[in-house]
Parts: sequence; C-alpha cells; structure tokens
Amino acid sequence: MILATNELVLGMELNRQYAQITYYHQSVREPVTLGASEDQEQALLPMGLCSDGSGSWQLWDGDASSSGGRDGVSNLYDRIAEGKSISCGGRSYEPAELLAIYFQLCLSKLKLLTQGTKLYMMVTVRDLNDQWSSVIVEALEKNGLDRKQIYLQDYLSSFYYYAVNQKKELWNQDVALLTYEEESIVGYVLHIDRSTRPAIARVDRVAQQPMDEKARAGRGEQEWKKEKDRLFFELLKKVFERRTVSASYLMGDYFNKSWAERSIQFLCYKRHAFQGRNLYSRGACCAAMERVGLIADHGIIFGGSDMIERNLGMEMCVRGKETYYPLVSAGINWYEAHHVCEFILNGEREIRVISQPMTPGESVVHTMRLPGMPRRPDRAARVRMTVYFSSAARCRLEVEDLGFGGLYRSSGQVWKREILF
Repeated sequence: MILATNELVLGMELNRQYAQITYYHQSVREPVTLGASEDQEQALLPMGLCSDGSGSWQLWDGDASSSGGRDGVSNLYDRIAEGKSISCGGRSYEPAELLAIYFQLCLSKLKLLTQGTKLYMMVTVRDLNDQWSSVIVEALEKNGLDRKQIYLQDYLSSFYYYAVNQKKELWNQDVALLTYEEESIVGYVLHIDRSTRPAIARVDRVAQQPMDEKARAGRGEQEWKKEKDRLFFELLKKVFERRTVSASYLMGDYFNKSWAERSIQFLCYKRHAFQGRNLYSRGACCAAMERVGLIADHGIIFGGSDMIERNLGMEMCVRGKETYYPLVSAGINWYEAHHVCEFILNGEREIRVISQPMTPGESVVHTMRLPGMPRRPDRAARVRMTVYFSSAARCRLEVEDLGFGGLYRSSGQVWKREILF
C-alpha cells in the first residue's frame, strides 16, 4: 500500500552511458520513469555536459555535432570515478562540482513537481565505493538536499527492491536477473532465506558467459547469432539448475529475439520473464519510498555486499544507571551508517566500543586510546565521537576533545581509529 504524501521521491541510476530517473509523487498512482520528452516514456539522459563558457550548461551525448561549438565533458561517469580534477572551457572543476551541475540539469526536468515538495533521492550505481559515496552526497548537497534526504545503493540492492515490490507471485521463489556487462552475459539469482527471523535476502552471481570477439572466434554474422543463442542457452541452464525461479528479468536491450530465439523460449517456458531498461532506477525509487515510509518494508533484511553485519555500541552510565548505548545497528548499508554523540569521561583515557554479529556469536571489545588527553578531574572532560564507515567491513571512529564549559578549554585534539571486521 502506497500512502498519500506531498513528498517527491526519486530513484536515479547512473552508469557510463546514461542516467535514468524514476519518481513518485502523490500526483501519480505508482512510480513513473521520467522521459526527456512527453512521447519518450523511458528516456536515457546522456552522461555528458557541455557549456557555452558563460555558465550555461546542457546535457550532452558526446557528439561534437550536437554541442553547438560549446566546450564539453564526455564520459562524465568515468571522469568522476577517477576522482581527479576535470578541465572544461579553460577551467578546472572538481568532480562534485560537475556532478552537481549534472544533477541540477536532470532535476530541472521535474521542476513542476519540485515546487512545494520535500525531495528525497536514492542514487544507484553499479559498484558503490567511498569515492562515489562522497562525490554524490556532496553534489546533491550543493543542490540543496540535506544529508538525511540522500540515499545510496548499488545495482544489486536496486534489483532486490524492484523484485520485492512486484506481485508476490513473482518473488515467492528465487528471482533471476540477466544483464550484459563488460562484453559478458551475467546471471544473478535473488534468494530469500525465510528460515531466519527476520528473513535475509541475498543476490549471488551464479553464471557468466563472455560474448566478446574471442568468443566469436571469427564467425560470420549468421553463424555468430546461432553461437550466441547456444551460449546464452547454456548460461540459462546454469542459472536455473537446481532452483525454482518465479520470475526472470532481462536488463537492457542486448537480448534480442533476432538471435536469442531458442534461449528466450527456454527462459519463458512455464516461467514469468520480463525485459526493460528502468529496473535499477525503479528499484532505487522503491527503496527510497521505503526509507521515507511511503511503503511498508517486507520484514526482510537485504544482505548485500554493502550491508553492515555487526551491531556497534558502548556501555555507559545514563542517569546514574549502567546501560548499553547503541551506535550503529546491523542490517543497514555502510554509507547510511553515521552516528554522532557527546559524553563525559569519568577519568578514562580510552574509549571502548563493543561489536556484536547480527547472527549468534561473541561480542568483541575495541579499545580506542586517547594519548595526550589533558589531565582533568573526573567528569570534567567532554568529548564528541563520530562513527562512520568507508566500507561494510571498515568502521572509522573520530573523537574530539570539547573541553568542559568555561572551566577547561578544548585542547583541539582529535583522535582517530579504524576498526576492521
């Protein structure tokens, strides 16, 4: 059930060739994929920018004939991923600056919906790392979004959210995803382990078949079509082997009946099968809607590669009583894990953080020493601790000496520690 709201929720896919936006607003019944024009329902926004040098920018497909003589940046996705300054029109830009301009142009296509609404946005990329996490957040903040309005996830997470927001009959068993990546067909399978409470879902890569020139081996066009069909058919057998698959999704337009005749017949035999291009952006939109509370979660934890699998907390005295204070809960993605708290030390010169696995297992105490902490009376040292992650298995702690009111000034010291799980 989708709740009525005046919030605008966006799911945006970024990849090397294009971006795509799916949005939800109370003016529509279900998420809608944005078109560049009214007669183009699933438009792909080009991943490039060009400028006339006076501060006027437009999206650009990299074709020199369409730039109108303007300076441009093509292959924007790869250039941003490099993390280096980018030159355009005689000026150097940081990656977040150009991505902020790109986001602004994309969001302008929704300008009528953005008026008087609160915007929440989920951005999905194939592989989400610390570089992409930082630059996306910075670029969206430059467009006026607060960090709490920004969400990030990878493609496989978007696939999960897309799948479980379809009819239950389509995901009551395993679900297959078939994509074309780096000149290979790749098969993924979503499996939900319902024997645990809560249920845990995972997506695994189960098969891969190169479709490059080496696989073609000099075959002519017609012979190569037959060989592609055979190779795809063999991959499908591996995907479905010893599995009951409720539905399969073909992502992109690589898969074509002009060559995959036998394969697609096998794929569709007594199975649901669908093909499209907006699976990732729509899945990202559904994930953001769940975060905002517009659709209920399914009581399932998605155990993707970005999920934190340990709870973090501290033992501390609250209102005179020893208690456990939670810092980060397991089951969330690392780029959404962020906690800031302030507390008073009672003579301690170290901080202890406790980690405990989400599945049965022993707790581990991680000690963070505070060398050089000024000597003060007990309960006269206040510190601020920030907890965040740079990957699912890499936690970072930062502790800052705040002094103690007007009695003791801050020393300005900051201590840092990294915890590897």
